[in-house]
Amino acid sequence: MRPASCLTALAGAAALFALVPTVGYADTIDDPLHGFCATCSEQTIGGVQVTTGVSNPPSNFTFTASPGSQTGELFLDILIPNVGSAPAAPTVTSPSGTVTTTKVDTAWTSGFLNNFLTANTSISFATASPQNPIGAFLPATQTVQPTASGFFVFQADLGNFTLGNPSNVPAGPNLSIGQQLAGGSVIVAFLNIGTAAAPNFVATANSGALFVPGPIVGAGLPGLIAACGGLLALARRRRQRTV
Repeated sequence: MRPASCLTALAGAAALFALVPTVGYADTIDDPLHGFCATCSEQTIGGVQVTTGVSNPPSNFTFTASPGSQTGELFLDILIPNVGSAPAAPTVTSPSGTVTTTKVDTAWTSGFLNNFLTANTSISFATASPQNPIGAFLPATQTVQPTASGFFVFQADLGNFTLGNPSNVPAGPNLSIGQQLAGGSVIVAFLNIGTAAAPNFVATANSGALFVPGPIVGAGLPGLIAACGGLLALARRRRQRTV
């Protein structure tokens, strides 16, 4: 083989070798999280994909890591449409107990959620992957809350948990929120598989965010008044028949 041909062959081999993953490469790629409940499924709302089917108040839900399980410090973030004043901080119950969420000082109205949290909390979420742009959630929320321009963000540190994969649920922690949320709210999670000093966050896939429905029509005090009125009318008719 001529020297020039040898150099060409070596260059080609080097280029192919550079395309082959090195040992340990798979360990640097973390599986995104997905919201899960027994009745949940991914749907397109407002032109974006989210996961629907969770109850309101949300209960009996968890997060999975697809396709493999992950262990770390679990943070739950509740995104409530910024319509009117901010609500009281919701509570979150996990197998470790009930904690009250902390409201992030300012409303999230642009950019990526991990950058917003890094700028407005004492924890750096800069490593979070995949990133969650506001445009992945707000269009769905605006189908329920047309005047929303962003979200009030409430966060809870739930402690260490292992999240199962979708074929091994409910291996993750059973979670619930103690209060009814505004329709169009979104729930996401972050899992720190690093350390407190050097965090390495796995974020929720945009399509795996849990989209919270609006309150059931007729529920609450107006529905209760209507139901009582119906019972009184029925009792009056029965009384008239017996006279």
